[in-house]
Amino acid sequence: MDIKVGNKVRLLNENFEGVIKEILSNNRLVITCTDGFDYEVSSNEVLLVGDDNEHKYIVDNKELAKKITSKLDSKRKEVKSTGVLSSYLQSTKYSYEATLEIDLHLEELVEFPEKLEDWQKLHTQMQHVKTCLNAALEKNIRKIVFIHGVGTGVLKTELRNYLADFSNLVVKDADYREYGVGATEVLIKQ
Repeated sequence: MDIKVGNKVRLLNENFEGVIKEILSNNRLVITCTDGFDYEVSSNEVLLVGDDNEHKYIVDNKELAKKITSKLDSKRKEVKSTGVLSSYLQSTKYSYEATLEIDLHLEELVEFPEKLEDWQKLHTQMQHVKTCLNAALEKNIRKIVFIHGVGTGVLKTELRNYLADFSNLVVKDADYREYGVGATEVLIKQ
């Protein structure tokens, strides 16, 4: 589903729904919200809503491929990456392979996490999981650590339920020495 005038959207950092009135330059949108006012927001601040009132998430696989690259040469053990997700690639003292570390804490994902409702928080975190997993699969990254924290366990349960659908993944608790009990490790089989 492409962003276009007339699409129904929900704002991530506000409790508003609306319709796209105008598409401006620099990924900016003018949204007419249910309160009757027009708001100018970034396209990253909205979730598209389909005719069935389900959220539609847009994943641009070409853009993701640019953001994450796998380690180059196993002899050199160097990791090279570009883009927003480059800080996720790590080589730890316990492992010689590149590891993709994904921090799912909301303050790392959105600007104003306190303004989100519970369903928006979980949706944002799970969409980030899906985006990063797709990118890692494309780039043949073999190990991912999702840092979800301890909390009430809702995110951990949702994450593990989602990952259980993949037959090529091995899911387990991450290394306690490095992450404590608030992380899940995913190994991708070839």
